[in-house]
Amino acid sequence: MMDLLFSPGGRINTHEFMKGAKILIAASLVLVLVRSINFQLGTTLALLNVVMWWCWIVLWVKRYHDGGQSGWMCLIPIIVFNIVSTIFNQIVFNMFADPEIRAAMKEAAATGNFGAAMEAVMSSGGMSETGMLVSALGGAAISYAIAFLFNRAIRQEPSDNRFGPAS
Repeated sequence: MMDLLFSPGGRINTHEFMKGAKILIAASLVLVLVRSINFQLGTTLALLNVVMWWCWIVLWVKRYHDGGQSGWMCLIPIIVFNIVSTIFNQIVFNMFADPEIRAAMKEAAATGNFGAAMEAVMSSGGMSETGMLVSALGGAAISYAIAFLFNRAIRQEPSDNRFGPAS
């Protein structure tokens, strides 16, 4: 498992990739839920997100290597994930934000005082618990969908290639 998630060398097949992706998605979901239950503990544990990003990069690099492609291609699904999840989270935030935050955001847009809007967000927590749950589950679903779709799009090279023996 350590080699699967932490060492970018070599190749992995579709099954091994999805195994690692499911582990990372579950771990991310747990971190988000912990943060919604206990903000201070969740913020401390959020440092694990850096480790998890590394693990995602490792998985994608190995998967692209299995298709005979450069590991730099891993940036494509990562960028797609960031764009889709940002749009999704903005929609969820607009649906579940506390009314005072919505008012502060409207005022900030009208006056240009975005510092006051950020202060309102930080003082109230930003979203309701329902919103945080929807955001967490949606993020997990987006992660899974992108992992599944991109994983299937990468064709495995059946023979050895410059990245290692066939997986």
